[in-house]
Amino acid sequence: MAATQKNSALSNVPPLPAALSEEQSCYLHLCADRLCNTHLCDPVGTSEPLRLKEKMVSACKLSSRTASSSPLAASPELTPCRAQSVRSMSSTASLPVADSPAASTPVAEAPTALSYYRRELPADLVSFTSAAGRKLFKESLNEGYAEGYFNLAGNFTVQSEPAYCGPSSLAMVLNALEVDPGRTWKGVWRWYSDELLESCRTESDLKANGITFDQFMCLASSHARVVAKRGAQATREEFLRDLMYVTQRDDVFMVLSFSRRVLGQTGDGHFSPIGAYHPESRMALVLDSARYKYPSWFGDVDMLYDSLQPVDKETGLPRGYFLVSRMDSSLDLNLLEPSASSRPEDGATVDLSERPSGAFPIKISCGGKKPNSCCSAK
Repeated sequence: MAATQKNSALSNVPPLPAALSEEQSCYLHLCADRLCNTHLCDPVGTSEPLRLKEKMVSACKLSSRTASSSPLAASPELTPCRAQSVRSMSSTASLPVADSPAASTPVAEAPTALSYYRRELPADLVSFTSAAGRKLFKESLNEGYAEGYFNLAGNFTVQSEPAYCGPSSLAMVLNALEVDPGRTWKGVWRWYSDELLESCRTESDLKANGITFDQFMCLASSHARVVAKRGAQATREEFLRDLMYVTQRDDVFMVLSFSRRVLGQTGDGHFSPIGAYHPESRMALVLDSARYKYPSWFGDVDMLYDSLQPVDKETGLPRGYFLVSRMDSSLDLNLLEPSASSRPEDGATVDLSERPSGAFPIKISCGGKKPNSCCSAK
């Protein structure tokens, strides 16, 4: 009787899409809650079945809305793999269904789809949300070295793509500075978001590789006043002086372009803004734009400076840091005046008032009257 009920419920499931080949489709295994546990084997070792599997799960969920009264949905004893539904969704092997014609067919293992939920911070770094991190932040705030933190925290945005750390950090800083982008974001609202800040790279290239130090400089200079200093240009003392300066103000922010490897993290080149500085321990708070990978963290200033020195393989030059403020701000130029080599090229600044009123919505590119200036920067 149970087998009859099970087969009756399975007969209500939509057939596999006709477009699937026999090699890719194998079979659809339904078990678990409301017929929504799907397995698709991949004998040819392609990545295509992962996309097809998602479509099948969606179709299964749709059909389950009309099958909620079925024996499989109502009777746990009729669904022997209900207890393993969670882990079976990420299983690398397809499991045969009892009483199914495919039960006797050998099933090949599907490729493992790697995924991660964050990484562990190296021991030298202190998580912002830990007890030690909260203590460091409170003391930084009491000492007056976290003046810009709340502007950044109130506009913090996790980067929308794995390689969008540069545009995300810039969007965060520009919103913290209350810079009007002069163009619509969504609806009637003008706002900076990382997917609307693009360099001369194509969208696919940007998603794969992000932006370089020079491209960040050029893009930022289109919307704000920027001082750029490569690791080899600034001394250790100058870096600390600049860091202490910006953390005591809320009208200028520091964005690091650093190497994660030097800090013991996975990956390499990354952009993120500085949120605070703790004088006693000489540790700075990095508001990591890849929050899905690492939490915000405190790191030793000397280690941070060392992380600016490695050469970027794409440009053949060291990384560095940026000091970003509004175009109309008045700062201590004796401290922030850039060297001649770090000034943007003529025409790299965009006058937002020159944009025609009917030009929205558009993406924001750097370069102004010289659209290829970012591409030609060395």
